[in-house]
Amino acid sequence: MKLRLDGIDVDCIIGERPDERTRTQRLRVDVELDVPALPAETDDIRDAVDYAELSSDIRKALVAAECRMIERAAKVVCDVCRGKSNVGAVKATVTKYGAVEGLESASAEWTDGMSAAATLVELLKAKGLTCATAESCTGGGVGSAITDAPGASEVFLGGVISYSNEVKSGVLGVRNETLERFGAVSKETAAEMAEGVRALMKSNIAVSVTGIAGPGGGSPEKPVGLVWFGVASKDGVRTEKAVFAGDRAKIRRQAVLHAIGMLTIAAMG
Repeated sequence: MKLRLDGIDVDCIIGERPDERTRTQRLRVDVELDVPALPAETDDIRDAVDYAELSSDIRKALVAAECRMIERAAKVVCDVCRGKSNVGAVKATVTKYGAVEGLESASAEWTDGMSAAATLVELLKAKGLTCATAESCTGGGVGSAITDAPGASEVFLGGVISYSNEVKSGVLGVRNETLERFGAVSKETAAEMAEGVRALMKSNIAVSVTGIAGPGGGSPEKPVGLVWFGVASKDGVRTEKAVFAGDRAKIRRQAVLHAIGMLTIAAMG
């Protein structure tokens, strides 16, 4: 579905002339976003884009960028929006008023039509590769994001939602010794999950996600927001750790985007 945020006012340095480099001017930013339709079904703010956070991030980015051209400013806005894990395609319009005598305003529009998952799918197709997923705390979110992209059926073989340790060991082949010694949320478990689902699906690359999304379940050693990832390929397995901030929904969304990013890097070779 489409979501519009109109009239985000930003006071920042913008312009090419010397006098414009020493003072702020006001820009108007309008964005149109492709977002999941889930909030329309749940009526739950946790499933929606955080307007306040996104508007604040756009302002901060433009202030820091000190762009000379409004064309560049429009791209900066798109990049900020695309950094949110629940945002797909973006159209950003940046308007500058009174920059030239006799001209009321000038606007630049930048459109970024591909989501992170769509970019991954196109890359896999171009490389002739397939992928698979093994997910715990994200509950299938990575596979869902990938299959939202057109052409996913050509490259995505399937996934396992290994929410319980029994599925991790019984389906993916994670060793009981690994689970007992290191725990479900660990580098070792993430590695074995990725290797297991790659072998099960016979895919070229596979990603795993296991973490603590909260609100409970954390500890000083393994806090809420801790997520371990693994990517398995013919070259072996690579793991990464991240600690995400926010509520349960935000942690899960960030984990999905991170996993897609790891798959993308692996596909690049």
